[in-house]
Amino acid sequence: MSLAKMRRPGLSRVDVLVVLAITAVGLGVLLPAVHALQGRDAAKQTVNNLKQICLAIHNFDGTFKKLPPAYGWIGNFKGGGIGVSIHIHLLPFVEQEKLHLMYYDKDKKVPAVVVPQFIAKLDPSLKDKEEVGIQNFPANLRVFADAGVATKYDKDMPALGEIAPGASRLVRTITDGTSNTIAFSTKYAYCGDGGSRYDSRPNAKTAAFFGQNAAKKKAHASDKEAAFQIMPSAKVCLCSPLIAQSFLPKEIHVGLADGSVRTVSSNISVETWNRAVQPNDGKPLGDDW
Repeated sequence: MSLAKMRRPGLSRVDVLVVLAITAVGLGVLLPAVHALQGRDAAKQTVNNLKQICLAIHNFDGTFKKLPPAYGWIGNFKGGGIGVSIHIHLLPFVEQEKLHLMYYDKDKKVPAVVVPQFIAKLDPSLKDKEEVGIQNFPANLRVFADAGVATKYDKDMPALGEIAPGASRLVRTITDGTSNTIAFSTKYAYCGDGGSRYDSRPNAKTAAFFGQNAAKKKAHASDKEAAFQIMPSAKVCLCSPLIAQSFLPKEIHVGLADGSVRTVSSNISVETWNRAVQPNDGKPLGDDW
């Protein structure tokens, strides 16, 4: 048999085009499914971490007989200054005991590290940036600062720098009910020249708080008087510690003081949002809650 008769015919141009077309169709079907799966995983991780932080305040309250302060010292410490942030206080209750101890040693410089429990993979500002020292779950100042809980729900609190360390209790302070009070929300880690860090002071551009100012408008992407910002772009992102930010187009994740997590619609009324943020106004939440 000659070599010419033994040689198998190769793929024709038509065959190659058919293969490429089938491959393209397959990728077109597969990629959206992969993205959807990644989105579900990111949402699950965000909810789980937010829930863990909310439960941590219950463990803290059980240990110290008070809620962690927005900024201050608790327990036996060796450091100086005015204290540490609420997220530092919660470190031993989110499996970060060693890092927590460093903040109470005046002779040890505390390195900024990644605390996985403080990260939300849904945050669009993360991308491929370094996650050292950042966090995504700001605390409600009206719950964790004594000067805030006496403020009427539709009025602004005192300036951040004037807030005294808290001595709030779950039951005594949150008289509206823990299931009706927002304790934590979500916020971008990177935002203009600010963002959100777990070790920032209350009056810093990177402070991990919200709730000082009462909302005057419904949720909006670029309004600092809104209940919360809806997926703000880099151009309109307000690097302010005073407002929460959503990772989703129509709703925001919030952690309640009872340890649960829920989503709140961007259509929520200003009055209902303010009442949910204030822990002791005695006002019922609206039907849009």
